[in-house]
Amino acid sequence: MYLRRVRKKESYHYVLRESYRDNGCLRHRDLMDLGDDPARFIEYPGGSGFYFDPVIEETLEECGVEYTPMDLENAFLPFIDRHVRQVLEKFSHHQAIRSKWTDCSPEELLRHQEVLHSFDRRRMHFLRMGRVDMGELEGRPWKFLNVLLDKSRDEIEHTIEEMEKILRPHETKLYLYTAMHVQSFFPAHLLKNHPIGLDQETVDSYFLDELCRLNRDRHYFMGIDRIEDGVLHPYLVRYAVMYFDHEFFGGSLDNYLKEFIRRRQFFRPRSSTEPQSTVEACKILGITDDEFKAMTRRELIRHYRQCAKKAHPDKGGDHDAFVRMSDAYECLLAKK
Repeated sequence: MYLRRVRKKESYHYVLRESYRDNGCLRHRDLMDLGDDPARFIEYPGGSGFYFDPVIEETLEECGVEYTPMDLENAFLPFIDRHVRQVLEKFSHHQAIRSKWTDCSPEELLRHQEVLHSFDRRRMHFLRMGRVDMGELEGRPWKFLNVLLDKSRDEIEHTIEEMEKILRPHETKLYLYTAMHVQSFFPAHLLKNHPIGLDQETVDSYFLDELCRLNRDRHYFMGIDRIEDGVLHPYLVRYAVMYFDHEFFGGSLDNYLKEFIRRRQFFRPRSSTEPQSTVEACKILGITDDEFKAMTRRELIRHYRQCAKKAHPDKGGDHDAFVRMSDAYECLLAKK
């Protein structure tokens, strides 16, 4: 059971939906139109308590839906009062909730996951790992895919859309480049995982080819009634808009290379101003000679990391001061 935001005429409505099996195929159906504000169906008697408008339970019973109170809470969670939601989330965090897939053997789990589309696998991998290089996703079970199991195509899209909200602007186009597996068109190219270095018109062309191919993929649209052939489905229209509304990180190859170099400047060869004594090195790290002698190797490492976090160039620190600090740390670490 989930809340889906859909466009109706000139406005958006929220619809309570569920996935169900129809002759072995997972489909979705509307249970109740909640209008433009699902929060109006939640009542607060006081404290952190709340209950749902009886009309919801009556409607679900009429539809013959089997559900638990937690199913309703999870569906309406974004619309529950913020303070009450914090209590719920804290309570859920401490509850021992076991997934139905926890006790599955790897072979059994793989059998369940084999029905998932490769597009879903790639999207989930990037959202979980943030990497363009996916390795081999097929042929083995992945726990992060369990959230998509036993869901209709519409519910899978709803689940992934919610997860996509974590994407930052500079990640969006790279995410879609990976999801459409555009890098597969550049198998021998050194920059296949860094599309900012590729010819942008060629990349865009391959992206559109893959988008259109996916639009014709019956496996992807399993359980969805297609109305018009040759028209891009709304599930995919949003990705076309997202792709062309964003740029790859840096906006140009020059900017990408400058940023690449900037982030790695502190790894350049050490300066010639290495500390000449333990006392000098201790002073740079803000400790006395006696404190250094009393420190274990692990304590010294911990102290350096705390100092490095504040002085790192990416945090606004001075590059040369960071290099001197690193030199001092290595000088002292060698004595431990």
